[in-house]
Amino acid sequence: MDDHMTLLHDHFLFQGAEEMLHEAQSLGVSRFSRGDTICDPATAGRALGIVLEGRAEAVAPTREKAVLAVFGPGGTFGAAALLNMGTNYMMGEVLLPEELLRQWFQRCPQMAVNYIGFLSSRVRFLNGKIAIFTQDSAQHRLYRWLRANCDEWGRLPEKLSMTKLAGTLSMGRTSLYRAMEELAEAGLIVRDGKRIEVIL
Repeated sequence: MDDHMTLLHDHFLFQGAEEMLHEAQSLGVSRFSRGDTICDPATAGRALGIVLEGRAEAVAPTREKAVLAVFGPGGTFGAAALLNMGTNYMMGEVLLPEELLRQWFQRCPQMAVNYIGFLSSRVRFLNGKIAIFTQDSAQHRLYRWLRANCDEWGRLPEKLSMTKLAGTLSMGRTSLYRAMEELAEAGLIVRDGKRIEVIL
């Protein structure tokens, strides 16, 4: 439980809203098993969820059930009310009902600002994805390859050869590095030395 409170204390929503953090403790933790549905299009708009343990997947409401996003500890879902949420492993989460959030926003404007900042960052992220997918560019080809070859957490092998990757994608190393930089600036990947992580 102490770990849960530490995670919530560091969560964007509760920055400058310590009073609401204490109230969140009384909500309790909901637990789900692998394969359970957390919320669907009929209920997603009624609560904001914060993953405390394990992970959850946002799944497209189609026959293929394509995974659209993965949420680990601290991940926040329910803001879009368009996704069918399914879990992949045993997990715990706290659900913040919409009516409670409205009350908190009225009492603590900083919390509303935190939430608006979160939504704005998601819009920028999606705009970056749209820009990549609407053109047959080096960035698009690179991003498709990275998505196809990363693991379920978005991680790629640390010994990935840039020379071989450039050859695979039929582009020069300079173009490859430029495409990498543009994907990082768009928030679609994270680079830390030789480590590359795809933001799913």
